[in-house]
Amino acid sequence: MRDEIVDIIAEYLDISPDELDEHKTLQDLQIDSLDFAEIMFEIEGKFDVSIMFEVQGHKDEIRNLGDALNLIEAEIEKQRAAKPVATDE
Repeated sequence: MRDEIVDIIAEYLDISPDELDEHKTLQDLQIDSLDFAEIMFEIEGKFDVSIMFEVQGHKDEIRNLGDALNLIEAEIEKQRAAKPVATDE
């Protein structure tokens, strides 16, 4: 999942995923709040989740790209765990 999220961010920034260092801040990567929101919409579409508000609510905890990735992954996992499993009845 992490690689897919990194790919989305790299594609948005029009750079190679190898250029995304998890220790860089969002500011270092020139990701402003509008960019972050657009990236989040792309991630939501890819993973069929609605995590924008949850991640935005914890934005003060994001010090670098690694923190953002950890938070995004945790929110996706939380939503997936909460979804009811479809049964064939």
